[in-house]
Amino acid sequence: MQKKLLLLLLWTIAFAFSAKASHIVGGEIDLQRVTNAGSATHSLSLNLYFDDINGRAAALDNAVTVGIFRKRDNAAMGYVSLPLVVNELLAYTNPSCQSNASLRTRYLHYNKLIIMTSSVFNDAQGYYIVWDRCCRNTIISNIVNPISTSSIFYTEFAPLEVNGTAFVNSTPLFGKLTGDYICINRPFAFDFSATDADGDSLVYSIVTPFRGLSSTNNPSPQYPTGSSNYPTVTWAAGYSSSNSIPGSKPLTVDRKTGVLNVTANKLGLYVFCVLTEEYRDGKKIGAVRRDFQLMVIDCPINNSPKNLVKVKGSKTFYTPGQTITFTKTQTERCLDFYITDPNPLTQLTIKTISVNFQDGNLSKIPSNFYISSTTDTLKAQVCLDACTESIDGKPLELKVVTADDGCPQPLYDTLTVQLYIEPNPNTDPTVNTDLGKSKVDAPVNATVKFNVLGLDNDNDQVTVVAVGRGFNLSDVGMAFATTTGQGKTTTPFSWTPKCANVRTTDYVVDFIITDYRCGKAHQKDTVTVAFKPISNPSNPPVISSTLTQKNLTYLLDGEKTTTLDFNVISKDIDNDPLLLYAVPQNFKLADVGAQWADKSGVGNVTSPFSWALTCNLLNRKDTETYKIYFVTEDNSCSPNRYDTLQVNVTLKNATSVYDFKPSNVITPNNDGKNDYFDVADLPENNCFEQFEYIQITNRWGQTVFKSSDRKFKWYADDVSASDYYYVLKFTNRMYKGWVTVLKP
Repeated sequence: MQKKLLLLLLWTIAFAFSAKASHIVGGEIDLQRVTNAGSATHSLSLNLYFDDINGRAAALDNAVTVGIFRKRDNAAMGYVSLPLVVNELLAYTNPSCQSNASLRTRYLHYNKLIIMTSSVFNDAQGYYIVWDRCCRNTIISNIVNPISTSSIFYTEFAPLEVNGTAFVNSTPLFGKLTGDYICINRPFAFDFSATDADGDSLVYSIVTPFRGLSSTNNPSPQYPTGSSNYPTVTWAAGYSSSNSIPGSKPLTVDRKTGVLNVTANKLGLYVFCVLTEEYRDGKKIGAVRRDFQLMVIDCPINNSPKNLVKVKGSKTFYTPGQTITFTKTQTERCLDFYITDPNPLTQLTIKTISVNFQDGNLSKIPSNFYISSTTDTLKAQVCLDACTESIDGKPLELKVVTADDGCPQPLYDTLTVQLYIEPNPNTDPTVNTDLGKSKVDAPVNATVKFNVLGLDNDNDQVTVVAVGRGFNLSDVGMAFATTTGQGKTTTPFSWTPKCANVRTTDYVVDFIITDYRCGKAHQKDTVTVAFKPISNPSNPPVISSTLTQKNLTYLLDGEKTTTLDFNVISKDIDNDPLLLYAVPQNFKLADVGAQWADKSGVGNVTSPFSWALTCNLLNRKDTETYKIYFVTEDNSCSPNRYDTLQVNVTLKNATSVYDFKPSNVITPNNDGKNDYFDVADLPENNCFEQFEYIQITNRWGQTVFKSSDRKFKWYADDVSASDYYYVLKFTNRMYKGWVTVLKP
């Protein structure tokens, strides 16, 4: 069962004097730079802590108005109404302590997205934001007349532009506080820190809180007033910023962490202010004043839990500062833990922290233990893992942290145990190759093979890797797989250098072995092999074809099909591997219907070439030339390892003569003279002009004869003597004329 609080102070008597608004516990203002928020540039917030017991409901504002002022002359830059967006009770560090009915604080968060431009907020001295409200909590112990003392929340920020350059900045952002209280004569810590989105340095100090310009007669001014010298609260006798909460250790704040510490020796409700100054590059650029109040009450007696440990079998407990030593010959390395609490009905939370090592067996200590009587003690034995040992002669550090469930904050006991566990000896692993030498000649296209041998006499796990100096093995074609084995490993290496790998410097490869014990790398060894690629001398190959000439010309008429067929031959007197391929200039063989396949072989390679030459290859021109380079190369690294055959194919359109004079009189009387009408010298067909038909009509436009045969003959058998008209139609041309038919 949770320990109950025995509250000896009755604060309700003082509450009767609260005639006006006695409600403000504290808070702060922050201004955060935002992106992806439409046209808004900043998020402006007021975080207010409200006395939920003593404060009147009417004093809880649904909106507040803050003022923004220029520091140089306190000129008002504008006023912003912030709506209430969060209204909730503060939690306690220990939620079960919420039963303290004399202390309950409400968190109110006011916020709005706003637009701020650098053209307006560019004064070098910066700006500040304030909110003024009356009044403070009636029962505050350390200031004079708190019920009539107002609060002013104050935050300074830098200009948005400095020397013509945008200055991006957000003010420090504080986390939401807890509703904790202080137990008299008991150490108390309270996190009052902030974070900074820009990584600026934050410095914390306790200062005298500001007193606002509002009053009991005007507790909530419509608009705050700017000032370079706001008044401060009046400390009661014996109190100051350095003694705002009295005690054997008065309230202090860590300048770097923002954590408050105090051991109070006097009951009461105390107000204080922490100034958080923001620095960038050693220059102050902003500040936030954060007011708050903490209550000191008389709490039930609570004692810290207790942690003890001893080596298994020992009669004495470990004393902090000692070092427990286990030798490598000890097969059992066990610790006995004893954890208890003088107070019954207490729930303990236990955490083990391995500072500079890991040991899964420590999880065997229970994480929770309930103390039902003063004699209850948790006993747990942990035998350290065989892999746990000291490294580099340094002791291992183990912390056992036990917390009770006391209010308002748990009490802790931390036991730090130093352990020296003598490590087992570890001999260095070794790595070698079965080459028997450290430098290897590597002829091009010849394969170098050998094995890499790793060995560890301690039978530890070993891993062998290969690392090229200044290059990746795979980039040059070297094959080696990283391998792992227990105590030993054998891994093959192979490389077949290519011409592209030939260079003046060696390829140096380090083969590295690492031994692992309990998953940790310990020792290494390296063997190095240098590879020298060597190019063998070689005669260039020779390319030829079955063509009788290299410049070919073909006349295309659109009627006859012409096919170009020949073979391309590559030969090498050294009988080297060969490549044979075609390189057409500014066209692709497949696009023009040419049949060809690149080939490879050894010593002698032949590939056929075939091409059906058609009119469409002229591309609507009278002449078109195609250039094809046939290339062969061997696998030597000589710059003269190529030979080339150029074939030029010129295609021409057949020429037609269109100057013809057909007979214009026929006498179809079978005397063998002018018996029919024809055109013996009709132009020949070519790629672009083809004869289509002849059509003969009478004088009334009626067709009397039509033929698509270019060797037509019209005997005029079925017509009477008269004049007739003809049309000779070609693809792109048309010829017209007449013919006279004479009959007896």
